[in-house]
Amino acid sequence: MLKTFRWISVVPSGLVLTASLAFAAPGDWVNSVRPIQSPKTPNAIALRVVTPTGSAAGASAAEAWAAWPGHRMVYNISKPKLVPIATAARAGGKPAATIIVVPGGGFEYLEIDNEGYDVARRLARLGLRVFLLEYRTLPMPDGFASLHAALVQTFIKGVGTDKLVRDMPFAVADTQAAIRMVRSHAKAWKIDPARIGILGFSAGAMTVLATAQANAADARPDFVGMLYGPTRKTFVPPHAPPLFAALAADDRFFGKDDFGLIEQWRNSGASVEFHLFSAGGHGFASQPNGTTSDGWFGEYVRWLRAQKIVGGHRGP
Repeated sequence: MLKTFRWISVVPSGLVLTASLAFAAPGDWVNSVRPIQSPKTPNAIALRVVTPTGSAAGASAAEAWAAWPGHRMVYNISKPKLVPIATAARAGGKPAATIIVVPGGGFEYLEIDNEGYDVARRLARLGLRVFLLEYRTLPMPDGFASLHAALVQTFIKGVGTDKLVRDMPFAVADTQAAIRMVRSHAKAWKIDPARIGILGFSAGAMTVLATAQANAADARPDFVGMLYGPTRKTFVPPHAPPLFAALAADDRFFGKDDFGLIEQWRNSGASVEFHLFSAGGHGFASQPNGTTSDGWFGEYVRWLRAQKIVGGHRGP
């Protein structure tokens, strides 16, 4: 376990700075959030997890859902799980590549549709094995009241954001557990154990980057995707996996970052593809807004094909 979380001693300073810049933006949407009934996910797979020390996340609290127009949110996740997504039929029955989708939400909740199910289902139509990861989030002890208060502090007032990344060890541990779970069941699930990747959005992008940096021998991703995540200079793990990253220049969270991460990844000799869209803001995963960022999914699929992760040469 010490080896798994060695990265924590060197990563948080940069990530805390990123978070403090990122989450200070106005968030009028917060006042539209309402509680909703939690749906059932009978096919969800419970994950075996490691509990890092020194964080408040993972405390006992009832998992619940909320929504605002066009978006659903799940919060108070204390028992992480993988949700398998139905996959299009594959010819030949060969083992498939796998992508684990890691939504964002500031570590306070998960943006479960826009950055979760909607993306996962589009990927599954390509014949990939796809799983949606519901990782542990910061506890909201008073349920919806706590969530709403936290969202006001984070997304409207922009205060206390330095505390959000205290959940990162849990998110990383859960992502590592997901990779281990998928790889250990590769034969039974007809998965190629050498083609297991992770795709993260916002806080999920921070998580997948940290997972790659952790470089745990039994939980290394084979390829990594980051949508509107940090791009500033940090360290690159040995034998870094291929990286796809995309960001809008007007992203209110990470748009002011330099591109040190991209340059370092390239200089390490690892494969990297980076798209800086002229506009698109933050959160454009499944929310077309008439800007060039609407094309991110097509670019990602072309990259997957170039990496031999998805077969064929047809457009997305």
